[in-house]
Amino acid sequence: MAKPQAKTFLKGEVIFREGEQGNVAYMIQSGSINIVKNIKGKRQVLATLGPGEIFGEMAIISRSVRVAGAEAASESILLVLTARLILMLLKKSHPTVFHLTRVLASRLARADRAISENRSDNLWLTFCRLLHMKHRIFQTAPRGEDAPIGITFDELSKEFSEITNAHQHEIDRLLKSAIGFNMISVNKIASHTYLTINNPDDFLVIAENLSDNINKFSGKVFMSDYVDIYDFSDMVDSNPEMIYKKIGVGDFPEDICMLHKDATSKWVEKKGEQFFREVKRKRKSIEELEGVEDIVFVDLGTLKLVFRQLGYYKLGILLAIAGEDAKKRILAAISTKIAAAISRDSRSSDAIDQSEADDVEEELVDLIREVKSSKTE
Repeated sequence: MAKPQAKTFLKGEVIFREGEQGNVAYMIQSGSINIVKNIKGKRQVLATLGPGEIFGEMAIISRSVRVAGAEAASESILLVLTARLILMLLKKSHPTVFHLTRVLASRLARADRAISENRSDNLWLTFCRLLHMKHRIFQTAPRGEDAPIGITFDELSKEFSEITNAHQHEIDRLLKSAIGFNMISVNKIASHTYLTINNPDDFLVIAENLSDNINKFSGKVFMSDYVDIYDFSDMVDSNPEMIYKKIGVGDFPEDICMLHKDATSKWVEKKGEQFFREVKRKRKSIEELEGVEDIVFVDLGTLKLVFRQLGYYKLGILLAIAGEDAKKRILAAISTKIAAAISRDSRSSDAIDQSEADDVEEELVDLIREVKSSKTE
């Protein structure tokens, strides 16, 4: 029997392609090999093999085309095993074993083709269904001392990767999409990241509705490659407000803030051109103040004095009827403890008596003018 010849392949070099006729197999002497397959137009790495492993024998045994391709993951030395050598080794076994091996190989090749033709390429829905299933298991599992305290992202990523062969950057993209649409919440405890579904009853319905939009960006937008203002402020141990100020005064290089063209274009279409045209907020003098929305023009020092005179109850009314900017201004002028107490005891805007709210707004404006005038005296 002739000794197998050795052949060297450089990193990235194709050894054989999916769909080719196979007349040789290989044994890895050194290096590593990726087994790759085209699934729904996307190249997927099915496995990475190392020294001592044999690949490519399936096409010889089943007498069919290659069901997957092979590429050198690193510089590799392979021993070339001819079809004659492989069949000779098989025929030395019991005839039943030889026949059974060939039948099983043929069935496996047919099954692989069927799976490839019917496999879903909707990673988003697969991700959401797996997360939903794990959520249900977690909710119904008995609670003991050793019971898990939640669904960890690492565990979900590992299982999802085993099912789909998806890369980590793609899994990170799906996670950021789910967070961005407020479908899940993330909590970090020690070294673990735990995931919670915000609305389990409607979770899969929402996932289905978003499927087309999420998958349009597949392969184009990798959210893990981007950071938002909050991520960046954490990176530099700062806060978002400080970063915005730095950007506003031109302390950032022009090319550091990049927007993805496709994703941004779709967002611009949704918002409309008018949204992005400069709108200068008209400033108001103390005499021009009319209600709670105008406190954005009042300094925090004055507001702190005024809010102390108003008290918890009336502050709760103001918080209930205030718009987003005015609400932020109120919260900026009071302590976190007071804000928590007011939020806990306050009513919704629907439960507020309108005449009472008008009286509180009028008192607010009067107190601001009174405090401002006393400061100038």
